[in-house]
Amino acid sequence: MTSFSHMGALARRSLIATALTPLFGAAALAQAQSVEWSTDLISIDFDPGTFSFVSDTVYAGTHDVFPALSQVDQGVLLNFGGSLAAYASSYQNFSSESREAHFNAFFDFTPQAGYAITGYTVTYEGGYFVESPASVGLSGQSGTITAGGHLGGDSFNLSNYQEGATAPEISGWLSAWAEVEYIEIFDHYEQVYTHDEQVLDYCETEEPFTCYYTTVPVYSEQPVYRYESDLGEGQIFLSSINVQAHVVAVPEPGAVAMTFAGLLSVGWWGRRRRTV
Repeated sequence: MTSFSHMGALARRSLIATALTPLFGAAALAQAQSVEWSTDLISIDFDPGTFSFVSDTVYAGTHDVFPALSQVDQGVLLNFGGSLAAYASSYQNFSSESREAHFNAFFDFTPQAGYAITGYTVTYEGGYFVESPASVGLSGQSGTITAGGHLGGDSFNLSNYQEGATAPEISGWLSAWAEVEYIEIFDHYEQVYTHDEQVLDYCETEEPFTCYYTTVPVYSEQPVYRYESDLGEGQIFLSSINVQAHVVAVPEPGAVAMTFAGLLSVGWWGRRRRTV
């Protein structure tokens, strides 16, 4: 079971992530219109106003978060700073709880003249913490995560390649479940009556040598248990989502025609020399 000091640390982490939201929100409002970025190989169009990123935590409830967006290499990096999270805890109300965060965004990639897009790599980075009875999960283009266990956490980096010229829609969810279980704990032993026994008291020393018995109760030690609640909490968060286009060079139509004409010319001259 989590100590109250540990629970406070998790609460602080969740509240810090929530506090970052207005900072990202200000940047998002400044970008709340169609945006176009370009490199030598591609152009990227998107409208931040159509994006949806919603966190769901036990301490802050459901609320929008706004990632910092930046153009990196041949793609886009969405930096959440851990603010996109699902965090459930049965410590809050001493009852089972579930939380679900979700995300949805689309970027339109167009290759520059002389290039073609063959596919995309989408990478999710983040982390999670679980204290049983609890579990967390992630589902998106780059794969799924389901984690439980007794106590502990880890970071994750999920990448997936999707073939094709059309950029994948970035969508999925984060989930956290916290349960309440009851466990038996030994408390003490107590004496419990089991039966009566006849115990010899005395016998007469003269005939007819009659013996006399006394009835005595017999007790045994029995363990006594008490039930205690076992509370849990789980948190999973996204630090960033990275979408990268795979670009290859392709010859211009005019260059293809010239190459084909050159091959025909070489073939014609070769045939003419054999004829002569």
